Amino acid sequence: MAITKKQRAELRMKFGGRCAYCGCQLPEKGWHADHVEAALRKWEFGERQANGTRKIIYSGDHWRPENDVLENMFPACAPCNLFKATLTVEVFREQIAAQADRARLYSVNFRTAERFGLVEVIVKPVIFWFEQYQSEVI
Repeated sequence: MAITKKQRAELRMKFGGRCAYCGCQLPEKGWHADHVEAALRKWEFGERQANGTRKIIYSGDHWRPENDVLENMFPACAPCNLFKATLTVEVFREQIAAQADRARLYSVNFRTAERFGLVEVIVKPVIFWFEQYQSEVI
């Protein structure tokens, strides 16, 4: 769904001009209109190239066109939207909560910083900005 400049400006301000997920201030340009429930763009493989790779061709259609509506969009910073991808909000929350354990498991830099007290993991629920914002508005 293509949204107009006016709709995009209104969407950006939906949660006070902040990312619906992390709450960072959104710039005028460069933020994403995230489908809360994924619309899942249809795609297919193109012709095989000489190097063996195949290009992905997007049709412009969606597997779930009912989700490609303005009411199903949240303003998001690029890092949050790219990490969320097609995840549901709850699975996205679980994936964020798992990040410190993943970093500890796979990153020697993280483990070193943690050992020297430069990083401290705090176990707490992941609460998105839109949840905080909505509770403040009510």
